[in-house]
Amino acid sequence: MKHAFALLGVFSLMVVGAAFADEPLAKSEVLPESTQPRHVRVTWMENPQTEAVISWSTTLPSSRNQVSYDSISRGGELRLYPARVRDVHSGEYTRQRDDLEYGEPPLYYHHAHLSGLKPATTYYFVVSSEGEDSQEFHFVTAPDDGRTVRMLFGGDSRIGGSEPYLHEDRRNMNLRMKALAEEHDDVIVFCHGGDFYQRAELRYMRPWLTDHELTVTSDGRIIPIIPVRGNHDRAIGFEEMFWWPEREHDYYFVTQLTGEIALVTLNTEISLAGDQRRWLDLRLRELRPENRWIYAQYHKPSYPSVRGWTDGEDRRHNFVPVFENHNVDIVTESHDHALKRTVPIREGGPHERGITYIGDGGLGVPQRTPDPTRWYLQEPGMTKPVHHVHLLEFYEDRIHGRAFGMEGDVLDDFSIPVQEQVVETAAAE
Repeated sequence: MKHAFALLGVFSLMVVGAAFADEPLAKSEVLPESTQPRHVRVTWMENPQTEAVISWSTTLPSSRNQVSYDSISRGGELRLYPARVRDVHSGEYTRQRDDLEYGEPPLYYHHAHLSGLKPATTYYFVVSSEGEDSQEFHFVTAPDDGRTVRMLFGGDSRIGGSEPYLHEDRRNMNLRMKALAEEHDDVIVFCHGGDFYQRAELRYMRPWLTDHELTVTSDGRIIPIIPVRGNHDRAIGFEEMFWWPEREHDYYFVTQLTGEIALVTLNTEISLAGDQRRWLDLRLRELRPENRWIYAQYHKPSYPSVRGWTDGEDRRHNFVPVFENHNVDIVTESHDHALKRTVPIREGGPHERGITYIGDGGLGVPQRTPDPTRWYLQEPGMTKPVHHVHLLEFYEDRIHGRAFGMEGDVLDDFSIPVQEQVVETAAAE
């Protein structure tokens, strides 16, 4: 059986290689044993103006790990970088029973927490393990003012079926995100709506990490991820992929993306009532007067495009009234595997001052057939079964959103005007 999986993986990679002749072929399942850094990525949770976690993988354990960085490019010449982080959180990814059964080799994670950074600043860095260095990458910290910014949103990058190496659609979507980041240098972040992998097994996580390398721009820019936990992101594997020091809560938190945009990330895999709902109400009460835009994200939808109406009842009972009380502007959801945008919703029906919910997950997972007859998906809402990623642009007077397909075609185009009470507050100040 193990040999059958290997042959399928090789065949899949041959097909994918033909589709991406100009791209480096990522063969995660045949990486040699080495301390050469791979899977380099940047995570944000709180305080993206001053903090980030830089993560990478090696296929051999390493006790000497560091990040060398500067706000000036040093071309990868390690001795020229004035700042270093040597306190790196490292360990071996947990292999589940099926990993061991199929002979999945070990993989080691490394996470370096950078703090004391400056807002809206490009940081160039090299990661190192046991003297093996990466190329020079760079990322840009979030601004602390009210400038116009763009961000990417998408969910459900897991693959379908039982074979972890059949992932051409996910690779295509990653290349689409790379193209959007290269076209718009003010894309500051990638919000992932959850379900990164099929199961919490290393044989599914490793290909995701390798495929994610395709999002790095041609000049080495990495778009930071803000992760949402999905129902497939179980067990310790999610924490091993997206470690953050001294997390206060179980993957629900606020990210102040700019001086005027607050992002609230919620966790639909734990209790929505009680602590999480109280926290949400308190934080939105604090955030609304201080922000022009409030954006919320989580995995399982309040307004499903595919699953039955009752499937979203828990979120509609616990999250939606709090969103409406504090006039959240936009909500992103995943999980249902179709593209959707609802009509503006308030108090259980269409409303001109309602909240728009978009999603529902199309970064590689096989798409399902949505139900376009639902009241909240009628015009001006929409839905269709198609892979997609959203580009959200936050202006002073509106949010402009577009959903892009695999080939760069625009699948949806919409605007959300700034709420009147926000404009009045800003004028009063």
